[in-house]
Amino acid sequence: MVNRAELVSVVIPVYNASQFVETCLTSICKQTYRHLEIIVVDDGSTDDTLTKCRNFRDDRIIIVTQKNRGVSSARNLSLIHISEPTRHSLI
Repeated sequence: MVNRAELVSVVIPVYNASQFVETCLTSICKQTYRHLEIIVVDDGSTDDTLTKCRNFRDDRIIIVTQKNRGVSSARNLSLIHISEPTRHSLI
């Protein structure tokens, strides 16, 4: 069971997800567990995914970008940005 004081990191790799990214972020931000950091890794999207992520207003969201290298690379990049002390990560 997660102690309410523990930070949970949620990692969201995105690539050309403009159609879904706002719904995804809204859903995560509305969770009852509030002690979250939300790391969005844009994997070189060519649509307006990155713009939608940057326009989304929530202080818990961290946006990271990279050239398109695939979802595994995006997940690995997110690990650099996870805050300490995170005890739980959802990737």
